[in-house]
Amino acid sequence: MNASDRPLANHRCPRCGADNACQPARSGSFDTDCWCRQVSIDEAVLQALPEADRGIACLCRRCATADSA
Repeated sequence: MNASDRPLANHRCPRCGADNACQPARSGSFDTDCWCRQVSIDEAVLQALPEADRGIACLCRRCATADSA
């Protein structure tokens, strides 16, 4: 198993610093269901993240859904 097979153990939202409630990060497995699989995250929100965090850091629910309300 390589590092890309497991989620990062990062529990903070890169946008606001709050707990992101990422269940895969907590369990260490992408097989664990998470709240983010039931929401649509606006591409503009993702693009506003620092480049180093894009595609690897998990947002909290509030930041992920704030601009789609």
